[in-house]
Amino acid sequence: MRVIAKKTINAYRKCYPEADSALKTWVALIESKNFKHFPDLKKTFNTADLIQDDRVVFNIKGNHYRLIAAVDFKFSVVFIKWFGKHKDYNKISPSEVKHEYPPC
Repeated sequence: MRVIAKKTINAYRKCYPEADSALKTWVALIESKNFKHFPDLKKTFNTADLIQDDRVVFNIKGNHYRLIAAVDFKFSVVFIKWFGKHKDYNKISPSEVKHEYPPC
């Protein structure tokens, strides 16, 4: 799969340096596979949750962080919508959040 807006994910890596390694690992895993549908993705990311047709929430770094992405299985692309600490995730609406550039 292809991660869209790598500039955004790289900005999140700089904004949250303690999550840098975990984000690099996540990107590498996403890009190394061609998931056909959510159950395929779930085999690799067993804690991922499908929150609407194309939106998936990933636990990052032992659930200290959350990453929300729009996943288009047909075109094999992943578009980063939001990344942040778990406590901040509880303050947003995951199914409605728009693409958000890092706050730092």
